[in-house]
Amino acid sequence: MFARSILALVLLLALGIGMPGLEAGRVSVTSTDLTAGWSLRSADGISDSGAVMSQVGYNTAGWHPISLPSTVLAGLVANNVHQDIFFGTNLKKVPDLTRQRWWFRGEFSAVATSPGQVYWLRFQGISYRARIWLNGTLLDANAVGSMVAREYEVTSLIHPGEANALAIHVTPPAHDCKDLSFCTVDWNPEAPDMNAGLWGKSVIGTTGPVALRDPYVKTVLPLPATTTADLTVYVDAVNAARFPVTTTVSGSVTKSGHSPIYFSKEVTLNAGERREVSFNPATHPQLHLAKPSLWWPHQFGKPDLYKLSLAATASGSTSDRTAIDFGVRQFTSHRAMVNGTSFASYKINGRPVLFRGGGYVWDLLQRWDTKTNTAHIRYVKDMGLNTIRLEGTLGNEELYDLADKAGIMIMSGFACCSAWENDGGWSAEQQRVAYASMESQMRAMRHHAASFLWTYGSDRPPSPARLTGYKRIATMLHWQNPTLVNVATWAKASAGMKMDGPYVWAPPALWWDTGKAGSAFGTTAEEGTEAPPPLESLERFIAPGDVWPIGPVWNYHAGKPGSAFDDIKPFTDGVNKRYGVATGAADYARKAELQNYETARSFFEAWSARQHTQTFGTIFWMLNNAWPSVHWNLYDYYFKPGGGYFGTKKATEPIHISYDYLTRNIHVVNSTLMARKNLTATATVYTVPSLTQKYTTSARVTSVASTSTKVIRLPALAGLPKTYLVRLQLKDANGATLSNNLYWYSTSPDMLGDSSTPSNTAVDRYANLTGLNRLAPNTQLDARASRAVSGGRETVTILLTNTSATNLAFFVRPEITAANAGREVVPVIYSDNYLSLWPGESATITAAYETVDLHGQVPHLRIRGYNVPTASIPVR
Repeated sequence: MFARSILALVLLLALGIGMPGLEAGRVSVTSTDLTAGWSLRSADGISDSGAVMSQVGYNTAGWHPISLPSTVLAGLVANNVHQDIFFGTNLKKVPDLTRQRWWFRGEFSAVATSPGQVYWLRFQGISYRARIWLNGTLLDANAVGSMVAREYEVTSLIHPGEANALAIHVTPPAHDCKDLSFCTVDWNPEAPDMNAGLWGKSVIGTTGPVALRDPYVKTVLPLPATTTADLTVYVDAVNAARFPVTTTVSGSVTKSGHSPIYFSKEVTLNAGERREVSFNPATHPQLHLAKPSLWWPHQFGKPDLYKLSLAATASGSTSDRTAIDFGVRQFTSHRAMVNGTSFASYKINGRPVLFRGGGYVWDLLQRWDTKTNTAHIRYVKDMGLNTIRLEGTLGNEELYDLADKAGIMIMSGFACCSAWENDGGWSAEQQRVAYASMESQMRAMRHHAASFLWTYGSDRPPSPARLTGYKRIATMLHWQNPTLVNVATWAKASAGMKMDGPYVWAPPALWWDTGKAGSAFGTTAEEGTEAPPPLESLERFIAPGDVWPIGPVWNYHAGKPGSAFDDIKPFTDGVNKRYGVATGAADYARKAELQNYETARSFFEAWSARQHTQTFGTIFWMLNNAWPSVHWNLYDYYFKPGGGYFGTKKATEPIHISYDYLTRNIHVVNSTLMARKNLTATATVYTVPSLTQKYTTSARVTSVASTSTKVIRLPALAGLPKTYLVRLQLKDANGATLSNNLYWYSTSPDMLGDSSTPSNTAVDRYANLTGLNRLAPNTQLDARASRAVSGGRETVTILLTNTSATNLAFFVRPEITAANAGREVVPVIYSDNYLSLWPGESATITAAYETVDLHGQVPHLRIRGYNVPTASIPVR
């Protein structure tokens, strides 16, 4: 039996080609991930056919044992065929794995049969082209498309209660993004196998004659009111029998604290038919909810979720069951004119939302697990961001689930600068792959509360014909969230989002200067800068002899070799010309952390300070890295949080006070849906290195919900040294500090040039921040720590006190390490970091992590700062 998808299978069944005797009985409803019992090897030199290799007991001696999911390269690395490929330039030693074909072979046990039981084989993702055999029979001769989900009804081929065998012959995608596959464009070297293999889950499942697929709840609010909600439930019912079957599809909507809702419908399905079954308030009034609990993004409220449970029964027995979580929420899109351009803006449940996020990428080998996915979402939330963008990195459905629960919105679509955008010359096969990919990925995405925006194109819009096809799919799937044709106004003036760069380092003043293309106005799908990680991370992937001076190994870990981003000269120029020429790797790293902090902080502050009037959303390019990189991230590959991370976390505090580098205006930004009254904002200017107070002023503040308020403008002050400090504080009516923010700047400020490109804005003059190097050393920072352990997680409470009577403790970095002088425990969440303490001041912060990440070592608190020597104490 041949089948490409469930739809093709249904056609075959309708023609009478199907399994006889599907009388209903007490069947098993199961789903088992096929992870163990797999092997991998090159197809070179193998003469056996897939029919032979897919027989139980076939000899795989000499093959590489693997676990699924796995790409070819991931499997080879797991077997030490290629070692330390992320270290130095070792990746260059891996041959081009796309020049070969590859066999994946596995055996699995199938549950015992019962009358009416149906077996289904599902693949979430095979890249790029595959021939699939099951138990000696060719199941699919041309399964093409990396992002196409596939399902096969395999009842007649399965050995119930016994071992079964699969053999899958994989043809990799072409290099240089020439196939409709995953594509990393220019942010790192391409994977030598182009991520060929079984990258998604592979599943064997059982149902009765009727299976349920792709449940979804569309939620509509009577905006601007949110006191009720109308739910429409959709699910596909599939009849695997070669004769009509009558089934009752029933469901429930439940949530703790709410009365459950029940509904059902009887449906007769023709032989082999797949039909969408729907329930709506017109036919089922109980789906009109009163006083719903709403799903809100991070900082707006709780991301409340309901559970939809569905079951299909036939002849009195359960045939299938499925369940999803969903949120009652509604996104709406609007347009606003800024600087003569129409930009997209968005509301959630009738309230304007400034989306702030980063571009997510998975590991270069497409490896992930629950711990890794959880760390990404926790870091996004901890940084105060509310959005992640998936540019082509679609398919990590566990990440979607975690985003739902955390209130993190997801912006999704295919990759730029690749076959995905060069659709004018597509073959008929490529068109089928594109449409099937979109349907598969949109089906997986649509039921998630976190799903916020789908972009049909990235930089460039699809051709009119392709766009029509994409929109037809979205309509068929009842996609209820906003969409955009593309996200770059340079390619389409009405796109609604801009992509004007920069993509290399620029001074923090750039984001505030609306006369520059890359500044904070309108809506942007991406912009960002180089971001070298802390020294501890650099030393994990660069050999001691290559760490300094910066050279070819550094550059290999920048953008894709041969691209415009294959070095970090603009960032290094900023470090050397603003902070003083680096004398070595350690000196460079400590100055780079300062620059990363101020760059990321200013970026998000500028976008937040103009929210809903001039700015409507921004994505920092990038959130993380696919491999150890010195370019584009807010945290590094190893999850070590650095200057960019903590600068972002500072900028996106729920209530925040910030400084405009260009105009010297001070803003109070409220990123919540709750107004705050009787606040006091204070700004104080100090000289460096003497810490003499030159100016101070205060203002009373009422901070309106989800709004930025301009509260103070610092005057131009005479008599300041080249480098000075601006300290901003925001306190409530009881004197409690809500936001504490310190800036270092210069009377010789950064000056931007008139020339700019999509990647770079010229810098005519660099700020003089070298005064920081003359801060008096502070050896009187007292550090104490205590630890609480519960349920495999630990929380360390850190008390820092600057006991010096005269000296500032500047840019202090407390870290929890595994053993004395060990590496920082990661992933880790700090309540604050990179903080500065005035003489006599104290600060209490916490660090939370998992006990297992200590690797059996005693935790230590390591303290270091820009003018504070390194010290370490055990944490008891």
